Amino acid sequence: MSRFRDVLDDALDQHSGGGPLELESDGNEATVEVVESGKLGVRVKRVHVRRSAGRPIEQTVQDLEDGLRALPERVVRSEVDVGLGGATLRTDPSDIDDGDFTQIDVRGDRDVELRRFRRTEGGREPTDFTVTRRQLGRLLDELG
Repeated sequence: MSRFRDVLDDALDQHSGGGPLELESDGNEATVEVVESGKLGVRVKRVHVRRSAGRPIEQTVQDLEDGLRALPERVVRSEVDVGLGGATLRTDPSDIDDGDFTQIDVRGDRDVELRRFRRTEGGREPTDFTVTRRQLGRLLDELG
């Protein structure tokens, strides 16, 4: 299991302003699109994890549904198509209070990307989200 949380604080302290933050842990790679960061929290646009070893898509989906605890709400499978090489999980509709929801895209057997969206009258738009440094470390480890 990766331990991104072990390298995250130092990387954030050395990161200036916004932009991509590149991390590596146990051969796994992560990119966090940082909007801004402080001593306690981080505002994020996107999180992408590339695993060093592949895992079947169905297993990744099941692991995320059962084991992702760093988010404030549960994610459930929305679309899974192993033949096309991917899957999408979203916040359980019963947990959407304010119109914001999480979407996780699984691409192939190694890539997982997390973004937040806000419902709009015409559909949806990407939105930033704020997490503590500790939550972000847990999130990266759970995605990896």
